[in-house]
Amino acid sequence: MKRFTLLSIVPLVLLAFSAYGYPQGKGHGKWLWWKDAAVVQDLKLNDKQKTEIAEIFTTYRQKLDEMRPGVHEKGKAFTEAMGNPDSTREQIMKSYDDMWDTKYKMRRTMLEMKLDMRAVLTPDQITKLNQIKEQHKQEMMQKHKTQ
Repeated sequence: MKRFTLLSIVPLVLLAFSAYGYPQGKGHGKWLWWKDAAVVQDLKLNDKQKTEIAEIFTTYRQKLDEMRPGVHEKGKAFTEAMGNPDSTREQIMKSYDDMWDTKYKMRRTMLEMKLDMRAVLTPDQITKLNQIKEQHKQEMMQKHKTQ
């Protein structure tokens, strides 16, 4: 029973991580705030800042797109190892470690992108953006509660 429960939970966890892990349009987990006209206006982003942020995103998006298949493959390999009765404990642990190492590298790359974008902003814009993001998060949580 314990094995069945674990085998049914692992794919759901992997799916949740893969769905959340990449910036998408507004309302899909994360949103491209620098393309949102209201946010741009609230932050008073100048043209140079908008251009720099867009270039940073483009650069990192390419890196993240290259990493994504590896994350998927490692997750699939782990799920297969867990489901294979012939897999040893060591094989499963190695597969698990490989999966999380790959996910860590992708998450770290995402953090680097955010930090590079943050460096383009003034301290006041950083503060305001954090407020906007928190408000957006609350709105999305409320929206999903009512669905």
